[in-house]
Amino acid sequence: MKKLPILIVIPHGGYLVPEELEGYQAVTPFDILFEADTCANELFSFDLVAGKITADISRLFVDVDRDHLAVPPAFADGVIKRFTSQDKNVFRDDIFPDEIAIANLIQRYYVPFHETVDKIVRAGAVRCVLICHTMKVVAPAAAIDRGRPRPLVTVNNVITRGDDVIPTAPDDLARGLLDSFRRELGSEDATVAERFSSNNPLFPGHVHKKLSRYDVPVMTVSISRSLFFNEKYFSYEYLTVDEVRIRQLRERLWNAVKRIF
Repeated sequence: MKKLPILIVIPHGGYLVPEELEGYQAVTPFDILFEADTCANELFSFDLVAGKITADISRLFVDVDRDHLAVPPAFADGVIKRFTSQDKNVFRDDIFPDEIAIANLIQRYYVPFHETVDKIVRAGAVRCVLICHTMKVVAPAAAIDRGRPRPLVTVNNVITRGDDVIPTAPDDLARGLLDSFRRELGSEDATVAERFSSNNPLFPGHVHKKLSRYDVPVMTVSISRSLFFNEKYFSYEYLTVDEVRIRQLRERLWNAVKRIF
């Protein structure tokens, strides 16, 4: 089958600790799994697309969806984290990378991710970019929608610059994609919030803002972890999610995407 001219970008699906920081972390494997966009790499790993860019390193240590200048103490949720969303220390014994270490981490893990995304988009074969996330069931304290239950699916097709709201994809394309997700996941009811939402919450992702300068539609798609990260499908003992459930969800997500494009 012919590949669709879509670029899939998954900024937060990684679970790895950079080898430079191995042994200095205070977080557990479960913490890293919980703080990631759990299963995003698996759910959005579509074969029949023009390209797919993922991050293998945990967002706690190098967050490619933040500006590279956003570092503590000025930024609590910047390119490298001092605390998790549950207010746990990321590093042990008050250890934190110095400016040189942060610069090296950015050069090794952050820069190649963005250079690859830019190269693919500039090549001209991509007709749409989907930035894909999985989101916590209830927004953490640092989020713009803190404390609120989240939808099953959100599609964002705007960004903000100051007080301005700027479209990054046509409204009819975004609505069509959201309706397509509704057709595939409409039978799921694992949230008390509105199940399918457009630009609410509006996630302020750096990748989305950066790609808005290109003449190609860009949208952020976020899927609730309530669909799979729960007592029915998640094993705390083995830190694994049911593979059958993930495969079924991936097929439904792909059906929603290919129906539109």
